[in-house]
Amino acid sequence: MTGAPESSLLLVLVGLALVAIPLAAILYPFLRRRGLHGVLSDEEPHEELDRRWDAALAGLRSAELERAIGTLGEEDYQVLREQYMTEAALVLRSLEMESGREADLLARVEEEIRRVREGFLGNDENDSGTKDTE
Repeated sequence: MTGAPESSLLLVLVGLALVAIPLAAILYPFLRRRGLHGVLSDEEPHEELDRRWDAALAGLRSAELERAIGTLGEEDYQVLREQYMTEAALVLRSLEMESGREADLLARVEEEIRRVREGFLGNDENDSGTKDTE
């Protein structure tokens, strides 16, 4: 009777392993994304936009090819084309907003450099009337 408890323990361990492995595979992307969210650098949003742009273009190419060889119907092609074109437009809009924001930040930095230079050279009486109220 010593074999029965050992075999049932072995069955429980194998069962837990069979449950744990798929569970870990399912939860990994969510846990990874949450863990890296606080460590993102300035380049990663651009990389994400580049990845989304490439995915939209690849989807458009794939839909065109499938339509050309006859494996994709016209209605399905139109739905996919609209979806990928919308994604590409969103990426372009995001890139434009990022570049506009970047230009605004550069303008603020240049203004601050100008103020520091004027203050250092003793011309700070002009500075008191032009300070931003942000």
